[in-house]
Amino acid sequence: MANLKEERKEFESLGHIYPVQTGVSITHEVIAGVPAYWFTPEYMGGNEVVIFLHGGGYIYGSIGSHRAMVSHIAKAIERKILLVEYSLAPERPFPAALNETVAVIQELVHTLPDFQFSIMGDSAGGNLAMSTTLKLKSLNAQPALYQVLISPWLNMETVYPSYAKNEKLDPIITKDFVEYAAGLYAAGHDLRDPLISPVHGDFKGIGPTLILVGAHEVLTDDSVFLYEALEKAGVSSELKMYEGADHVWPLVDIDSERSKEALYEIKDFIVLQESTVK
Repeated sequence: MANLKEERKEFESLGHIYPVQTGVSITHEVIAGVPAYWFTPEYMGGNEVVIFLHGGGYIYGSIGSHRAMVSHIAKAIERKILLVEYSLAPERPFPAALNETVAVIQELVHTLPDFQFSIMGDSAGGNLAMSTTLKLKSLNAQPALYQVLISPWLNMETVYPSYAKNEKLDPIITKDFVEYAAGLYAAGHDLRDPLISPVHGDFKGIGPTLILVGAHEVLTDDSVFLYEALEKAGVSSELKMYEGADHVWPLVDIDSERSKEALYEIKDFIVLQESTVK
């Protein structure tokens, strides 16, 4: 655990690479017993709340690591974002993060009039976004309007070709790290459980999904196989592949052309969903 504490501290430093976006207020609230943070831009172009689930392999990450990136996303998409600070493994392994996220959403659905929401996540947060979507579906609960995934980790088994193909090209994620984090999070549960590896889920009937991923990530195929599964299930979906982009590239360089392009893609996707609903 001593090493994990140091690793978490280092991961938190990602939140200080660039400043929080101007024109976005951040407030703390405990919802269903779970810490959460509202990001509210000065101008909002839509009423739905974007539930944001941070990455970090289910073992790192918090408001500290993701505050800056999420503030920039909130301003770019002109939507209120709620970052859920779910519990981490190994202290709280599966299904703690999933149960907490579902509890937060259901609390908001039950207490806020006409509450509408979407789900966004990066890396492990992309996993949790899709797991939450599947869990809500199984409960016949109110669904997300849409999902947005940035470099999502969707299969905890390291079986896809991109692990070998991109091993020397990905400076961020390694197969060893994925197996390490998966072991801590799954804690003995079947890695093929769709609530752990949502790429195996039944997606029929879920909302439209946008996937953004770097072309040379070891996790690239996670996105490819999810996209194929969504298409097979008849779900409206888009896969955007970025050449030269590292894992969750906006987290470390929000001003790069690739990051700006990603934010534009997300905004355009959201506007399209809004116009389709109307």
